[in-house]
Amino acid sequence: MAITQPGEASGALAPGAVDLRTLAEGLRVSMIHLGRQLRRHDPGELSIALISGLASVVKRGPLGVGRLAEIENLPSSAATRLVDKLEEADLVARRADPRDRRGVQVVATPAGVALLDGYARAGNEWLAERLGALSQADQRVLERAVTILRSLAADRLGAVTAPAGESRRPETMRA
Repeated sequence: MAITQPGEASGALAPGAVDLRTLAEGLRVSMIHLGRQLRRHDPGELSIALISGLASVVKRGPLGVGRLAEIENLPSSAATRLVDKLEEADLVARRADPRDRRGVQVVATPAGVALLDGYARAGNEWLAERLGALSQADQRVLERAVTILRSLAADRLGAVTAPAGESRRPETMRA
């Protein structure tokens, strides 16, 4: 399957080619709409940035504020404000770093873990119900897409492997 690269004329696609701009637009818009629908099922107590920061602390913590900033792709000052807000809500706590007495680590509180579990449960239940209405073939396609989307989100396209029987050329996958 040929894939057009950015800058190529999208009007003159070879047979079987994928128009990357059209694919990108469809994917982006679909993700926005799906994200909106998922947020409607969230308990709604936190912003997306706070949920993401809390999730990073719960899943990867304890973390220094600098490490949290890296994970969340935020400036240090924004990560500090994020931690301040989470701490005010009693969702995280700052603790002395046992390896560096000058440092501080951010840890999730039981309330933070419980809140994040509630968010995940609500969204996962809603989405699983919709996924259950799909054919097994479509469920398998989405299962594969999750792996690819995670790599896109982490900017690790080289980490994606092709399913058995397919070749994967990294130079044609980058857009």
